[in-house]
Amino acid sequence: VELLTGSACAAATGTQKIAAALLDRRAGTLNPMAYTSGLAKAASDLGGRLFDHSPVTGLERQGARWSVQTARGAVSAEQVVLASNAYTEGEWTDLRRNFFPGYYYQVASKPLTDDSAKSILPGGQGSWDTRQVLSSIRRDAEGRLLLGSLGNGNQKPTWFLKAWADRVQQHYFPSLKGVEWECTWTGCIAFTPDHLMRLFEPAPGLVAVTGYNGRGVTTGTVVGKAFADYLCHGDANALPIPFSAMQSVPHAGLRSCLYEAGFSLYHAGQCLRIVI
Repeated sequence: VELLTGSACAAATGTQKIAAALLDRRAGTLNPMAYTSGLAKAASDLGGRLFDHSPVTGLERQGARWSVQTARGAVSAEQVVLASNAYTEGEWTDLRRNFFPGYYYQVASKPLTDDSAKSILPGGQGSWDTRQVLSSIRRDAEGRLLLGSLGNGNQKPTWFLKAWADRVQQHYFPSLKGVEWECTWTGCIAFTPDHLMRLFEPAPGLVAVTGYNGRGVTTGTVVGKAFADYLCHGDANALPIPFSAMQSVPHAGLRSCLYEAGFSLYHAGQCLRIVI
C-alpha cells in the first residue's frame, strides 16, 4: 500500500480536494452483474442447473437428503449451501436473524466526453473515503462517473439522489460542466455488529454464510470455493474461519432504521451544503 500526498494524490484522484490517499495496486474494479452472470454461465456450462424467480419457501430433512421447497416445485440434494446473504427471505430459516440489513446506493452519470473527465481516476481504480458515512467514486468502461454512499436509494426520490450527486461532483470535480445523471440503483448489505462475516453449519450437509458487510463480491467467491472444498472433502482447514453458532442480532430492525435515519440526515446536510 502506497501513501499518496500533494501532487501525486491529485494526479491519482483527479481532484485537489483530497489531501492524502492510500493506493493499493493489487485492487481493482469490476461490474458485479457481469461477474455474477459469468459465474452463472460457467456453472451452467459445467452441467449445473439454475432456477431463477423461485424463492425458497421451506427446507427440511427427508431421510439422508434435504428437500428445498419452492412455490413451483422442490429440489432434493445431499448437501445445501445457503448463500443468499442479505437477500435471504422468508421465515423458513433463522439465518436472516444473524444480521441486520443496510443499503448502498449508486448514481451514474451519462458517459463523460469532455477532456477534464479524463483526469478523474485515470488509473481506473475505485476510491472510497473515510467519512463517518462512507461514499465512493469510480468510473466505468463507458466513461460514466459513479458516485455512491450508504443509504437506501429506493426510499428517496430521484431528485434527492441527483441533488446529492451534484453536490459531491461539484465539490470534487468543479471543472465538469453539465453532468447529467442517467440512473440509480440500490443494493442490500448484511451487516453484523462487529463487521465480521459468519460461517454456519446448522446440521450435517447444510452450511451457510452471512455478514459480508458490503464486501460480498470478492469474499463470497473465496467462501464459495472454500465451501466446495469442505463439502467435497470434509476438511475444515479449507475454511477461511471456523464455523460459528447461530446467534440472533438483537433489535435488528431498530438498528437498520437508526442507521438509515443517520445516513439520510447526513445526505440531507450535504445537499444543503452544511457538510460535505
